[in-house]
Amino acid sequence: MKIAFVIHSLSSLGGAEKILVTLANYFVTIGYDINIILLSNSNNIFILDNKIKLFHMNNTKKKYLPKKIQQITNQIEHIVNTTKKINPDIVIGFVVSTNILTVIGAKLASYPVIISEHSSYHYSLSNGRSKIETAIWRFLRRVTYPICDHLIVLTEEDKPKYHYVKDISIIKNPLILQNKHNHIQKENIILGVGRLTYIKGFDMLIKAFSMLPNNSWRLIIAGEGSERTALEDLIAQLNLQHKVFLVGQIDDMEYLYKQASIFVLSSRTEGFPGALCEAMGYGCCSIAFDCPTGPKEIISHNQNGILVEANNITLLSQTINQLMNDDKKREQLGDKAKKIRDELNIKNISKRWETVLADTIKNYNRD
Repeated sequence: MKIAFVIHSLSSLGGAEKILVTLANYFVTIGYDINIILLSNSNNIFILDNKIKLFHMNNTKKKYLPKKIQQITNQIEHIVNTTKKINPDIVIGFVVSTNILTVIGAKLASYPVIISEHSSYHYSLSNGRSKIETAIWRFLRRVTYPICDHLIVLTEEDKPKYHYVKDISIIKNPLILQNKHNHIQKENIILGVGRLTYIKGFDMLIKAFSMLPNNSWRLIIAGEGSERTALEDLIAQLNLQHKVFLVGQIDDMEYLYKQASIFVLSSRTEGFPGALCEAMGYGCCSIAFDCPTGPKEIISHNQNGILVEANNITLLSQTINQLMNDDKKREQLGDKAKKIRDELNIKNISKRWETVLADTIKNYNRD
């Protein structure tokens, strides 16, 4: 089978990018012909199998069009022309704005198209956009999504929101873990992982940490982003410079997950939180805000982790404090959390994808 994936770029360590690369690399190992169409000319920072072919976009100027419209038309043209050049069995879009362009491009080129969501329904188009831009993109989603051949979503919670799409499947993201470090001693570390953006809620995590009794525990937040300065100011304001550390992007996250005694997901909203899955897979006792969407479909409360009322900073602080003082419960929750490895094993997830791919191609050819 020949597949053409479409994504804006592979220049940042985002969740969707990681999942696309994971699937692409795995599909190559089982004999698929994999191509990736990029809607930018930025550099790839991921390790890809050398059999995978990348198709970067070269911008062409159309002086008679506004800049934004020009960019969009160039991207659609790139999808159409490159898809015809590749001649795949199917096209797969990643991330909502790219999905919209991919549906248009694939249909203009007369190829079947699957699109996949990686953020919550209501948040996915509002991030970094004005109200007018958000309204336009949501309108485009409502118009284009019904003409895709299949839609992949991550959670039961989000599926009903796409009632206007005929064929929908829920396929969770695969979990790929390293196994480089053994016998790492747990330390008094509370860990947060993700982009330093408002939506990840690290301001709430820092405030919750500041409410804990004076103790020897540290809070480490791994990731980089636009909110770094604001978070540094908050840390200074709360006089936590010697207890809270923003360590930036870490290459060897396995070591940090295994070193931490408690992992906290403090997000205001999610799609399907990869950091939470990784923490659990490495056996880290995990707490998560019960935000939309994802955590409640990953954590069984008090069995393999703890769910806390969304945005309730006081309750989060109390829950962290309870686990800090209960070694046995932390160990029990961490041990049960490891079972997520089997559920999200790449072989199991890829079989779901293969079924959807085969059925979608068959139905398209039948039509």
